[in-house]
Amino acid sequence: MSYSKIEGVQANLKIAGSYYTFWMIGLLILFSIVGLGNLYSATAASSAFYSQVKNLCLGYVFFLAFGWLIPLRWIHSYAYGFLAIVMVALIVVLIMGRIAGGAQRWLHIGPVGGQPSELAKMALAFAVAKFFTHSRTRDFYTLKESMPIISTIVLVFIVIFKQPDFGTAGVALGIGFCQLAFVRIKLSMKMILTILSSLGMLACAGWFVLLRPYQKLRILNFLDPNLDPMGSGYNSIQSLIAIGSGGFWGKGFQQGTQTQLQFLPARQTDFIFSVFAEEQGFWGCVVVFLLFTCFAYVALEISRSCRDGFYALLAIGMAALMYVEFAINVAMVIGIFPVVGVPLPFFSHGGSALLTSCSAMGILVALDRDNVRSLNRHKR
Repeated sequence: MSYSKIEGVQANLKIAGSYYTFWMIGLLILFSIVGLGNLYSATAASSAFYSQVKNLCLGYVFFLAFGWLIPLRWIHSYAYGFLAIVMVALIVVLIMGRIAGGAQRWLHIGPVGGQPSELAKMALAFAVAKFFTHSRTRDFYTLKESMPIISTIVLVFIVIFKQPDFGTAGVALGIGFCQLAFVRIKLSMKMILTILSSLGMLACAGWFVLLRPYQKLRILNFLDPNLDPMGSGYNSIQSLIAIGSGGFWGKGFQQGTQTQLQFLPARQTDFIFSVFAEEQGFWGCVVVFLLFTCFAYVALEISRSCRDGFYALLAIGMAALMYVEFAINVAMVIGIFPVVGVPLPFFSHGGSALLTSCSAMGILVALDRDNVRSLNRHKR
């Protein structure tokens, strides 16, 4: 039996005998235990903790549904339709969404509410994967052929950015371009120079036209946190103090002074990793890094084993969905990236982000199970 080649994807199709489903289940349990324990300490067992427990229970339902009940062919068939629905929801949010914390990100329909921008990350990953699965006579794409999906990625970024939500918009952009990195797109030197110069002009236009004053302050404080230590730079400074005070072994569970004395802002959302670093120290942070790195490795192995391009790129998109958020959040709290409001998967309080992460892990389980079925059919 000869396996079909992944169309345009820079990977060899290889059916592996490993069963990564058990790895995903184990990682889900570990993420849940460590994340809930840290949130319990950050919130002093307040209502936010118990609402997160409810969110996690619902997240497990989504994990099971995507892993065992929803056929993967549905994702392929309805990828563009799902993205269209999410785009409509994002536009509705800009018109009549609920405002909280200075941003218009939430949409409520009766008793159900959430952030459509979280769904946009997953919908975009579906659409990118589907775009590069057409039958082709050559194994690469030209830039012109790729422009429709690249324009779609940029459009999703702009609509989310307008809420304003630079963090989620950046994550969506990162997911799309992580998938593009595994696609062979033929570029000439002239095209590369044109792209670089265009990015430079867009950066200038963004600074002078698109960015709001508080967003510019976040970037300036990233360059110099002491520029406004009691104002826009306060969050970053307190985060660095909390992380540094944890040392190698940490201060212990619920013993972090920056957290328990409430010096650390947004300690249950954006800066939840600072709480963990203060209490568990350097060794605890290494464990978290290893967990997310293990997740990314397993997801990429699942992608390598997929039987066609759509499934392979879908696995890469799901891996990027969680790992890009993790990388940006940690970089943000340790001061090597501007504060942009990106949650840490399974750690930060919030229902929409948690459900999205559980769904992504469920889809990876479904892909792994499909790989195993393909292997079994081949053996017979």
